[in-house]
Amino acid sequence: MLSLAIAMTMMASPSYAQEDTQETPEKDYQLDTVVVTATKSGATELQTVPLAIQAFSGEELKERNINTVDDLVSTIPGAFEGQRQSVASRSYNLRGAGGSNANGDSPIGYYLDDVPFIVTNFGIAPPVRFLDMERVEVLRGPQGTLYGQGSSGGVFIFHTKDPNLQEVEYAAEAELSQTADASDMNYGISGAVSVPIIKDKLALRVSGGHSRNPGWADAYYGPFDGTPDEEDVNEAKNDDIRLVALYRPTDNITLRGQYWHFQPRQDFTGFTASVKPPYFENTAGQQGFSNGDFKLWSFTAEVEFDNFMVTSATSNLEGEFGINIPLSPAGSFSSQFYPKMFAQELRVNSTTPGPLHWIVGASYQDGEGPQANDLTLPAIVINADNNTLTENWALFGEVSYDLFDGKLVPLVGLRTYHDERTFEDDTVSLPTEKDVNTWRLNLSYIPNDNLTMFATASTGFRAGIVQSKVQVESLRLAGVPAEVALQPEESTNYEVGLKWRNSSRTLTVGLNLYQTEYTNLQTSTPGFIDDVDGFSNFGDATTKGLDFEIRWDTPLEGLTLSTVGNINDGEYDSVNQAVQQALPLFTPGSRMVNSIEDTYRFDANYTRDLANDLEGFGNIGFTHTGDRLQANGLTADPYDMVNVTLGVRTGPYEIAFIGTNLGDERGPSFLGTDGPLSGSGPIPRTMGIRVRVLSQ
Repeated sequence: MLSLAIAMTMMASPSYAQEDTQETPEKDYQLDTVVVTATKSGATELQTVPLAIQAFSGEELKERNINTVDDLVSTIPGAFEGQRQSVASRSYNLRGAGGSNANGDSPIGYYLDDVPFIVTNFGIAPPVRFLDMERVEVLRGPQGTLYGQGSSGGVFIFHTKDPNLQEVEYAAEAELSQTADASDMNYGISGAVSVPIIKDKLALRVSGGHSRNPGWADAYYGPFDGTPDEEDVNEAKNDDIRLVALYRPTDNITLRGQYWHFQPRQDFTGFTASVKPPYFENTAGQQGFSNGDFKLWSFTAEVEFDNFMVTSATSNLEGEFGINIPLSPAGSFSSQFYPKMFAQELRVNSTTPGPLHWIVGASYQDGEGPQANDLTLPAIVINADNNTLTENWALFGEVSYDLFDGKLVPLVGLRTYHDERTFEDDTVSLPTEKDVNTWRLNLSYIPNDNLTMFATASTGFRAGIVQSKVQVESLRLAGVPAEVALQPEESTNYEVGLKWRNSSRTLTVGLNLYQTEYTNLQTSTPGFIDDVDGFSNFGDATTKGLDFEIRWDTPLEGLTLSTVGNINDGEYDSVNQAVQQALPLFTPGSRMVNSIEDTYRFDANYTRDLANDLEGFGNIGFTHTGDRLQANGLTADPYDMVNVTLGVRTGPYEIAFIGTNLGDERGPSFLGTDGPLSGSGPIPRTMGIRVRVLSQ
């Protein structure tokens, strides 16, 4: 309502409109110069943004066969999967941020266009489909000034395509593939259509799709004996639909309303008793599931004046997701979440070409995360229903000034944040309050269009994890002092970066050296009760690392080679004495839990004209993820992945062979406690055909 009110007020004041007709800068995206909007101050060329940032165009995502957030993560320096409960519940880490993110607010901020995707006290990523994606921007390191408390490790921003105000657009895609160990074929269909209702004024866009993987893991009613009782039990489906209306009543006003409905569903979970061969055991013939259903409404209003722009972004998220795990001989564990989150942000940023640039804003969030948790065993029923409520507000701003014709640019940013958070169950209500200030200091040196150097210091904040009393009791029995609400986690990041490209722009290099210091690091901690782990403030820690990015358009026309990677060293500076006594493996100087010491990816992209109106294209990607130390003292081995896309296109039509995990790596990438092969791992080798048709 606030967004609409602001827009209507501005429409009633035409004297504020700009005289020159022009497109909204934030909607501009050029592949040759790579324009991004992550700084919330209009379109900026990626080369000059003084941050550790990457951007991927929609076309690049398609050619590299990046269809999910999990695919995307392999292309981000220092990013890796932190937890995989199911297709409906995945979370990720950056540079070691998020010692555990299975519970608690996410250490990474996720934004769908201009609004946040937030699940209170459970930091999962949105299950977005990439068919109708304009671009994706990823910021690494704390982003506490512009993006707030849910961004202590970084931010993922997904920019979807706008409706076309001038002409009809369409896109369609179909895929058929086979996964190793599956007895049936995978299939997926998706599409998008954009229709102008009033030319240059109003347009609608509809996109979405359906996909199914029939499953590849078997089930044993009792212990594993080599003869499965059921085959291919972990079937997964994913449906989504997105509706967007874009209205531009005048040249300086843009109104955008969006509705997005996600329905990821999976039988059983992503955690198996063995990854090779893949199976579940002791199910007693019961069916497990891990489903999700999310609805997101958003409305954004942008109004341009002569010297500044006003943006209001309003959203409401409602969801339902969770797991049901069968337990032998006749029990089950069920954990269901019903999150709700209302978010409002209002900001104003300068648009003048002068040396002074600024942005100020305010945000408000009101949400809850009800959980229904039931453990059912013969003669035992344990109910641990609870809810986490949060209401918070923040004021923020950044200001910079161009010195020496923009060659030297100092920047200062500040955000003040107030959070009221309450844990409730059937016996108690525990309110907490926290006031936090986060800041950024940045100095960038841009002597020419091909070189950007910067030094930055910034802080981040992650609200304290709220856990159930059952988890608290399990930790206390293990000798670890525990409370329902943990102390918040804070971080300070020091970083220097360089972006360079040669005069012909055929070679680009990006380097970032960083040191991040964490206070009250929140980490998953083994409990005394079987399979009931909790969370504790392990202590303080420091990570030091290097991100690198290199891209080379080789002399061979159409061939581009690129590599990205991260080297990260994270150690504890101090460890809570009680935690250290209960878990003697972890001491000052020991490696941080759930950290990856090195990740890298190599890509070779090639396009070539084969005949009149016929073009061939291909991508080969090799990804390496280092070993992972877990809180239970186990270490998951490093693993490598190979993906391939080979295809041809003519006019609006495209057909391609796609292969993922061609080496059939099984992991586990995250270890369980039921044996050396229990846990979660990559999807087995999958090969197939993809067909696309796009409007010209």
